[in-house]
Amino acid sequence: MEIQNKKKGIVMMSVLLLFVSCGSQKPMVDDINISTVMVDGDLHLTLAADLAIGKLILPSVTIPIILPKNGKEIGYVSMARNLKQVNRLIVNLNVSETANLEFAQARLPNGVMVPLIVDHEVLSTPVGKVTIYLSVLKGAEAVGVAIPIKNFDSIGRKVGTSALMPIFQNNNIIGAAGIFTSKTKGQNGFALIAGLSGIVNGELISNAFLADVSNAKLEYNSLIPSRKAEKRINSELYKLHKKGRQLKLRY
Repeated sequence: MEIQNKKKGIVMMSVLLLFVSCGSQKPMVDDINISTVMVDGDLHLTLAADLAIGKLILPSVTIPIILPKNGKEIGYVSMARNLKQVNRLIVNLNVSETANLEFAQARLPNGVMVPLIVDHEVLSTPVGKVTIYLSVLKGAEAVGVAIPIKNFDSIGRKVGTSALMPIFQNNNIIGAAGIFTSKTKGQNGFALIAGLSGIVNGELISNAFLADVSNAKLEYNSLIPSRKAEKRINSELYKLHKKGRQLKLRY
């Protein structure tokens, strides 16, 4: 019996390593790529990330990104689990068209600062309940997405306002990914932020928006909750993983 309990403990710890945490644990991103292309004078950016979320299943959905002011479609957010059982998240965005958006302080849906971007102002737009972030300040270019997940509301009820988003480096891209929580329904979910340094022509972006802030820098700090909150988040994620839950978006 003691040996079986030890084996169960080892298995649980191995599974928990699939999820986010601080220190040396594995972040929620297995692979990430960012590409850009010019189309009719506009800069189009695509972020594609394979998520490490165990047996959790992303919903199969594509949501258009619509400019609030004029209703123009400028991209999309796509989520799906492919035939190789890989959960893939894609954000496609016409960066040039986002010049029509207003600058605002970046915050996750639960009110916590966005990693990397922190206090910098960003261009952001809602995609349903999903939020797209784009920092175009010189020296602090970044793109991100926050996705409210209905299944994570149960985590938020137990944890309260928190975020567990460690920094990762993959394919020469530095980013942060993980869970944000709140006791308020709709303010719990997954977020991914990626720096664009060396990926996107920052000079081109900055000139497009006249947003030249020479001292702007991305802040490469993880969002680290209390140890108690971290343990509870990982424990609740493990329970969802064990059941192989299909994740549901908040609309």
